[in-house]
Amino acid sequence: MLHVSRTFVASLLLVAPALAGTRYVNANLATGANDGSSWADAYQGSAGLQTALAAAIAGDQIFAAQGRYVPTLTTTRTIAFALKNGVAIYGSFLGTETTPAERPPFGSAWSILDGDLLGDDATVGVADNSFHLVTTTGTNSTAILDGFQVRGGNANGGGTNQDRGGGILVVGAVSPAIRNCLFTNNRCTFGGAAGYINNGGAPTFTDCTFQNGNGGSFGGAFDVAAGGALRFDRCLFQNNTAARAGALEIFQSTGPIVSNCIFRANTATGTGGGGGVWVGSNGNPQIRNCTIVGNIATNATGMVGGLRNQGAANATIANCVIYDNEGPGGAQASANQVTAAINVTYSIVEGGYAGTGNSGADPQFANAGANDFRLLASSPGVDAGNSAAVPAFATLDFAGAARFQDVPGKLDKGAGSTPRVDIGAFETAPTAFTAIAGCFGNTAELASPTAALQIGQNATLKLTAGLYPTGLGLYFLGIDGTVGGCGLQLPGIGEVLLALSPFPSSLGSAGTVAGQGTLVVAVPNSPSAVGITVAFQTANVDLVGAGNPVELSTGLTATIAP
Repeated sequence: MLHVSRTFVASLLLVAPALAGTRYVNANLATGANDGSSWADAYQGSAGLQTALAAAIAGDQIFAAQGRYVPTLTTTRTIAFALKNGVAIYGSFLGTETTPAERPPFGSAWSILDGDLLGDDATVGVADNSFHLVTTTGTNSTAILDGFQVRGGNANGGGTNQDRGGGILVVGAVSPAIRNCLFTNNRCTFGGAAGYINNGGAPTFTDCTFQNGNGGSFGGAFDVAAGGALRFDRCLFQNNTAARAGALEIFQSTGPIVSNCIFRANTATGTGGGGGVWVGSNGNPQIRNCTIVGNIATNATGMVGGLRNQGAANATIANCVIYDNEGPGGAQASANQVTAAINVTYSIVEGGYAGTGNSGADPQFANAGANDFRLLASSPGVDAGNSAAVPAFATLDFAGAARFQDVPGKLDKGAGSTPRVDIGAFETAPTAFTAIAGCFGNTAELASPTAALQIGQNATLKLTAGLYPTGLGLYFLGIDGTVGGCGLQLPGIGEVLLALSPFPSSLGSAGTVAGQGTLVVAVPNSPSAVGITVAFQTANVDLVGAGNPVELSTGLTATIAP
């Protein structure tokens, strides 16, 4: 039998590493042991998060309750929250949860990393704010920041890197993971108000928002200089400004991918332009399934309000909507959307753009005025992207819905495997309507954004002409839910118009304009109609051509619900 002395055991305990676990922080707590062991005894005060970070070891989680946290209680502007390998920092708890999954919806209980050290921004200004809120020296993907508002960084210093990256500074070949964060009201004088990335930096930003940043010379939100395989996925860039690159600059970088992101209302004020995105000086950035809309370039030299390329010969843009971006004076030609001669494919570009699978048609946003950039089911961007161009990691759209959803009745006009991906940041979900087998050879398309065909409510049909952009759309109805041979002959019924029971009489749209027409079906408020399966098809009659030629559409079928 092996005998071990108590002295030997004690010596082992003295040198053994501390056990990893969860450390709790609550800025608003005023009772308890203040040792981070539980919510009741959480580290307290606005310095509580720094206390937890100092104590944390690899394998730890830090749970931070809602509240305001500062990098230092002093006025030393160089101190930041330094991420650590193996340490996951989760914010936005109410202070009762046991896992990050139990947190409330983001935005309802923010944990705030605040660069306003003295709390005097409203009266004195930001001159005394922290240069950076977050730093990432030597970190890899096990260094996680999740669920924080990052605000008030002011990188306006004269020391090394003190003029860039007001929110987060990513210097060197590091790769932290940033998720579910809001970067707001940060600024810098050189570049990257929300963040600066260089020298092979390859962080991942997922489900983050970057807004109200002033990036000085380069990148109202981010300035990427010689970055690595970094990722922005499902992120929103809005209301940022800089002289060049209103939101995102990618300079001389190899491997960056920007996917499922929205760029809106960003502004470039200098000759470099690029109201939404600027790429240049070699590199191979990939922009995939993004919606770049309503951005502005105010200078006549850098007049591209959407995406400008200045020398990134291997840059590629695919499956994107680039629309309603402005050059000086509100100009919205194709040249104000994207720089000429970039590799753009399977994208919707206002004014049209040369490239495989591209379109200049109206993308048909659900409600652009309310910043709802989902596509209607009738949009030319639905099922029209290149599935092969979607990055392997980008399995969800901007809203977190699954990619590669098929909308019945829409022609798969894109490329790659089916179901074909949609163009833009959102994937359109199927509606109550399904396609009728055998109808995909027709030249016009019929689709519907209506979620359910219900009694007493209107259903909307969207007609997209294939051959005749100016015409009259007439819709036909089959009560048994079939359309014979994709023609107007309905089995057992013959050729009919909508006058057939149980619907009231109607012919359809007032006309298709620029290839688009809207038809409204009024479903009677009759219980006897519930359960009936109906089929719709349209005939688009050319009002200009000799003899008024007709093209038939694809078909839709649906069952009437209560």
